[in-house]
Amino acid sequence: MRICFIRWIVVGIGVFAVSLVFLGLHTSSLQGSTIKQNTNRRDDVNTDYNMFDHQYTPAKLRQYKQLPIDTGISNLKENLIKLAKEIQKTKIHIRGTKARESLTNVIDVVKDLFRLTNTSMDNFHRKTKSSKHICKEIYKGTTYGYPFFYKGFETKNCSYATSIDKLVTVVFIHKQEKVSKLEHILKNILNYNPRLKVVVGKEKNSRISLSESFGNVTVIDYSKADSDGTIWNLLITKVKTEYALIARNISTFNIDARLERLVREIEALDVVTAGGASRDQNGLWKLGCYQTAYKNFSLIYDEGYDESLHECIFCDYISGSFLSRLTTFQSFPFDAKMNGMSVFHDFFLRLSQSKLESVICPDSMFYMQKQKQSDNYNDWAQLGIKWKLYRMKISDEVDIQFPCKKETYKCFNGLGYVLSPCCLQELADMINFIMKTCEESNVLCELQEGTLLGAVKFHKVLPWERDADLTFLTANFTALTKLKSYIMKKYSFTYDAASLWCCADNRTAGGKMKVHSKHWHIEMYGQHLMDSEKLLTDGLKPTKILLNGQWVGVPRNPGWHARNRYGHEIYAHAQHWMAMGQGNGWIDYKTNQFTPCRTPGRHDCVDSFNGDGNLPFSLPIP
Repeated sequence: MRICFIRWIVVGIGVFAVSLVFLGLHTSSLQGSTIKQNTNRRDDVNTDYNMFDHQYTPAKLRQYKQLPIDTGISNLKENLIKLAKEIQKTKIHIRGTKARESLTNVIDVVKDLFRLTNTSMDNFHRKTKSSKHICKEIYKGTTYGYPFFYKGFETKNCSYATSIDKLVTVVFIHKQEKVSKLEHILKNILNYNPRLKVVVGKEKNSRISLSESFGNVTVIDYSKADSDGTIWNLLITKVKTEYALIARNISTFNIDARLERLVREIEALDVVTAGGASRDQNGLWKLGCYQTAYKNFSLIYDEGYDESLHECIFCDYISGSFLSRLTTFQSFPFDAKMNGMSVFHDFFLRLSQSKLESVICPDSMFYMQKQKQSDNYNDWAQLGIKWKLYRMKISDEVDIQFPCKKETYKCFNGLGYVLSPCCLQELADMINFIMKTCEESNVLCELQEGTLLGAVKFHKVLPWERDADLTFLTANFTALTKLKSYIMKKYSFTYDAASLWCCADNRTAGGKMKVHSKHWHIEMYGQHLMDSEKLLTDGLKPTKILLNGQWVGVPRNPGWHARNRYGHEIYAHAQHWMAMGQGNGWIDYKTNQFTPCRTPGRHDCVDSFNGDGNLPFSLPIP
């Protein structure tokens, strides 16, 4: 379904692009006609534009009508370029085979449009520029570095070359008690460049004292109670150069760092951070490049890359040491509440959410102490609270589900948002508890209304639910009321005996009950006849459906029941009637559309999901 969704987007983009060109060509012909006749044909132009009303919104038409013709052509090209860049970006990051094939076809169409509008094909590609501090490299050929390939690229001479010690300060935290280890790291850094500035943090009152004078090294004491985020921010305040290298868990330092390379690519690729690959004490080499997806209360990492340029790979998260401008650290200071790896996950997440890019240039390599990603949710608790996470999955290394604490989440953020997994779990748990209680007490109960629809479509509660609906056999009303004390150990429970009435098909009918949790309620209605009873009478087991991991009772044919209840296109989505301000649920639902979100781009905006399909509501793909 995700593929179908993307395919429809692609088709829509293609149709829009083709329409734009026809509009542009039509405008061009009008322009020629206007020049030839030397008369004002503004009214005619407007009339002709109206022929396209079925393809363009009134606002878009007004925009074009108010512009001179030559400006309209200019805007057409600008929009076409923007469109092409977005399509190209989508092609780079998309993983589905069928969707990628469709995008390739659309790109061929867009290239034709570029030719028709005399638009340069260079707009399809990323723009690069020259570094203002580091001279350009030239590749000397495949045999130049033979046989050991310690060389291959050479840096040209230039007038703007700046020494790396004037550009970069190395920053790291030393948490070991051994002073010899610290001195070893510092000596290696100064062997790389004796004028390179270093800022190192050590715990106050530790036994570390440097036996030699390191003129360019600034040692900063921090308190044992200080968070890692606080310490990194403290060290950054001592940096006076344009760039700082965050040397995470560094164990030694040598020419493999290639700091000039990282500075060059930050400036050439217009990215905010550039890192290198890492090598641990066991000699294990790692790229350390991850792509992230933050959506619907989930933060998912995939190790790898989708795009490269200048032999560097684009990453959302860098697991090793990295270089960035001092202004970046000032604009995005480390979170003082964070410790351990959470400091850097939060930092890079804020960068990527701000549409700022990072790269790893793997020919730059840092020697690091091996550090394993913790699989204890307590180590990620602060990150989970800040980003409202329910699930965090880091490739095949870590998979954490944060516990739901009722005091830390609220259920309803208003129209335009999906509900948090914790909120949905609260409702699902209550439904499953009641359904299990019914089954264990030989009381016939079935899912109804939107609760049934959610089970049919998602095997879960609808992500925009507002309540739950169950039916029970009216003949079981008394048996259910006797369960009140048991149910009230977990939930509030009330019933209305006056709601019973006589009779339907010579049976007592009706009966109403309500079950309440902190945020939710279940409406339970009695029916004098139920499918489950009929099936049992015929010697068949009642139909059950999976709801949040538990098999629960439903009408005989739940798909048929749901289709007859809600009508056309029920597998596309429509929000709850309460959220839409309707008086009741007996309305003609308009599916495949969501209410616009008040804060566009937020991870839980309902309109960020496709209006059809259940796969988009599963774990996001980076």
